[in-house]
Parts: sequence; structure tokens; C-alpha cells
Amino acid sequence: MAMVKCAWCGGKGIDDVKLSSPCNVCNGDGYVNVPDPPTECGRCGGTGKIIDSFNNESVKCSGCSGTGWAR
Repeated sequence: MAMVKCAWCGGKGIDDVKLSSPCNVCNGDGYVNVPDPPTECGRCGGTGKIIDSFNNESVKCSGCSGTGWAR
């Protein structure tokens, strides 16, 4: 396993939606454990986010659960 920067919070450990809340993808650590070698998620391109076409907002990628990395 490898520790890599969380794509959802950009490694800050703070949720973008609620600036006082810990990131719910990495639990506030700023990093996530992924299989070695780390590979960007093919669905979101490593951003951890996709655009919800219904409301045109960013949501967590279902392929990587917001981490930005393939599992």
C-alpha cells in the first residue's frame, strides 16, 4: 500500500463544502492508502470529482470514492 494525497481535499484534510469539517474521504489526514503503485482513477482523471449532470455540481467520483486513485 502507498500513502498519497487525497484528491477530494487536495491534501488539506478539510472538507471543501464545510471548511471547519474534516474531509470525509481521508478523515482529516490529507492522505489516503491506495494499492501500490498508485494509479489515477480513470473515471475522474485523478480529481476525485465528477460533475453531476442533474444539478451541475461536483460530486464524489463513484469509481474512487473521492480519493482520486484507482483501488
